[in-house]
Amino acid sequence: MEHQFQLLEKILEGQYIIPVYQPIVSLIDGQIFGFEALSRISVKELEMNIEQMFKVADRLDKSWELETLCRRKSLECATNLKEGKKLFLNVNSNIIYDKNFIEGFTKSSLITYGLYSDDVIFEITERVAVNDTNAFLASINHYKGQGYGIAIDDFGVGYSGLNIVASVRPNFIKLDMNLVRDIDKEEIKQLVCKAMVDFGRNADIQVIAEGIETEEELNTLIKLGVNLGQGYFLGRPKETFQDLEPEKAALIKMLRTKIYTDNIKSTAYPVVGYLARTGDTFSAEEIGEDVYEIIRHDPSIKEFTIVENEVAIGFMTKMSFNEILGGRYGFSLYSKKKIRHLMRGDFLRVNYNTPVNQVSSLAMQRTFEQLYDPIVVEKDGKYFGIVTIKNLLDACTKVEVDTAMHCNPLTGLSGNLLIEREILSRVLDKLPYCIIYFDIDNFKAYNDAYGFQNGDMMILLVADILRECALRNEFIGHIGGDDFIVLCDYHEGGEYCRAVIDCFTLRVAALYREEDLKNGYIVSKNRHGRTENFSIASLSIAGISNETNTYHSVDDFSKDIALLKKKCKRQQGNYYEIH
Repeated sequence: MEHQFQLLEKILEGQYIIPVYQPIVSLIDGQIFGFEALSRISVKELEMNIEQMFKVADRLDKSWELETLCRRKSLECATNLKEGKKLFLNVNSNIIYDKNFIEGFTKSSLITYGLYSDDVIFEITERVAVNDTNAFLASINHYKGQGYGIAIDDFGVGYSGLNIVASVRPNFIKLDMNLVRDIDKEEIKQLVCKAMVDFGRNADIQVIAEGIETEEELNTLIKLGVNLGQGYFLGRPKETFQDLEPEKAALIKMLRTKIYTDNIKSTAYPVVGYLARTGDTFSAEEIGEDVYEIIRHDPSIKEFTIVENEVAIGFMTKMSFNEILGGRYGFSLYSKKKIRHLMRGDFLRVNYNTPVNQVSSLAMQRTFEQLYDPIVVEKDGKYFGIVTIKNLLDACTKVEVDTAMHCNPLTGLSGNLLIEREILSRVLDKLPYCIIYFDIDNFKAYNDAYGFQNGDMMILLVADILRECALRNEFIGHIGGDDFIVLCDYHEGGEYCRAVIDCFTLRVAALYREEDLKNGYIVSKNRHGRTENFSIASLSIAGISNETNTYHSVDDFSKDIALLKKKCKRQQGNYYEIH
């Protein structure tokens, strides 16, 4: 330990700290959102574990001195940070309310580094307990009032958990890398992550996944709705602000597009591009007073997109633009500046092929100030137009009404009209599919013996199991009565069938009386009115995939599946067969 003390003293004395910056990436479009500033020791002979260095500093009462050095170095290099990108700074929760720290983050001190308060996000780690809660919360409110952002780092591994989130109401939550590691393989981690994404959406908090190291982790996080990511797979910390590698940006867009495409197959929602209108645009090189004169003489311009080389780089509403030029000195300060220096770069942009319900969900995650701003629509990476919140909500409402008319009233699953459309789209497509029919054996006998209310409970049980076992965006429909259908966009449907049978076998017993379970059958009347013994309900499952079968019409498919269904019904107990 004495050796580590000496190393720290030499590091502080020689100021042997260099900053490195790790990108935080949008998992929607592959753009750089910002950078986390980290510190490294610049002299090899003095190298030590960074986390250990801060612990040693804490023991020597040198935390303030070390953090000040690291922060100053990070800010000095931030002059090269591109406009609109955020700088995430790690801050000890017991330093953030120090008077000297507050004085170091005044507007005038930031301008020295070419920064503004809304460029800076303070990352507060949960690993350090807060000594003075009142002072801590007061300082947080002070910074938020000044325009700084607040992020809770290492969420889920520290002292306070949701308590600190409820008190601080941060702008960002950074999921700890232990939660992200192997999230593609561990269902419980996926459930936790999804819960945090839903929580963030409702609380207006953006979720950042840390420690992404594989394509599989990235893909899973995108599926779970995480919109910001960080980790070695996306970019390692470097001494300069690096752009995301083009192939990684292309991969994010491809994964996102695939999810959109998969969802389009099983949704009635139109893509947002169908609702988009051209919208008003200005070149990034336009001068502020020229834009002001144009919109002053054209009252139809309520908002506009700033475009450079056909790509949207900023967005402004007429109100926000007038606020900048208004006030006592606004016009004289900003009217001669190019519009690129006045615009907001943190606007919502979506791909042309995104379903409107997903766009609506993304739009509702924005800050209150941006909540009702139009959304920029891009096609092939270029500006296409804008869509308004009203048009989005109108389209969603229409689809929900139409869908409700064609859903089964008991289970809420898609009914025959939607099922037929989905079958048609797959049978006539060349992409992989497996279409599986589910039928409850001895259901009529059970319904007669136990009553229709219990019969409904069995139908609802099957519907719930089909949903629970669906982990790959399977389409689930209720044909009617005790008949269901599941459409998979892959060939290997056997695993899904086995999971459904296992769940059904385990849970169906709860719907029977002990006496009937002991006997292994119930007594009821058959279709001819004669009393008969009927076995405990089971499932007959028939599926056809296009791995070995090719169909040119739905009629040909229907004939084959009908024959297979009859064969499966003749088997005793739970049975599935896929051709």
